[in-house]
Amino acid sequence: MKRWLATTTSTLGLAATLVAGGTLQAAAAPNPERVTLTSGNSVYQADLLRFSPDQSWLVDGVETLFTDLYFLNLGNQPQRNLRLEDLQLVGASQPASDQFSATFSTFGANLNFSLDSVLLGGASGSDRATRQETVTLTNAGTDWLDVTLFKYIDFDLQFDSPFDDDSGVFAGNTFTQTDPSGAMATLTVDQAPTAVQFGSYGPLLAELYNSPATNLQNSPGPLENTDITAAFQFDRRLAPGEAVVFKFVLDVQGRAKAKAVPEPGTAFALGVVAAGLALLRRRG
Repeated sequence: MKRWLATTTSTLGLAATLVAGGTLQAAAAPNPERVTLTSGNSVYQADLLRFSPDQSWLVDGVETLFTDLYFLNLGNQPQRNLRLEDLQLVGASQPASDQFSATFSTFGANLNFSLDSVLLGGASGSDRATRQETVTLTNAGTDWLDVTLFKYIDFDLQFDSPFDDDSGVFAGNTFTQTDPSGAMATLTVDQAPTAVQFGSYGPLLAELYNSPATNLQNSPGPLENTDITAAFQFDRRLAPGEAVVFKFVLDVQGRAKAKAVPEPGTAFALGVVAAGLALLRRRG
């Protein structure tokens, strides 16, 4: 069972709405810390800002995701990679139950990060669903900007055995993860990454999350019989006013058997994360 041992929260602004009778009432603005998308047989929940227990992607009631995060590095800053919680929220909207958009800016206002997410659930019982994410990086400054985007993914496809024994491979800009039950997850991006790194659960996330800032080691698999995680690095140099767009498509199909009684696994500390941040992985 997923557990979160230490959390931090931030306060977002409230939007004023006019309710029946002409009364002005404050309504919570869409919150990137608590995103919920629903479509067909699928429910996606996430805290976009940081590692969190709120990350979940249910497909026909089966959990398929543990963690899905973005990181940034500007000009090879040595301290650590930026998380979205390090940026300033410019605005967020949820125009429909299956869509969410948010824009963030660095506090120096030289980079804007925009995320548009759409959930495409399948028919009930189809055991399949898709998510589309569009990330736009815009150089809002007056100088050239070196920027690196990292996409980290940790699908969970099997929970009915003592250890995850998934296999993964990267080819044709597509990461494919499978397990012995026949479940499969893919992540496809519309452009070639600078580097792709696979690893078993734990070290790769800690490497991206903690100091110092890092570049990936290009090791795109195949990797077999482990609890696979993957990260993708995109290095770009943007002229003033220039934008680059990344289109990610995540697809899950096949049904893994859910554990009747989830059991907690061993904790993996993420080092210098605030307040002794630790995470506990779903394990059989």
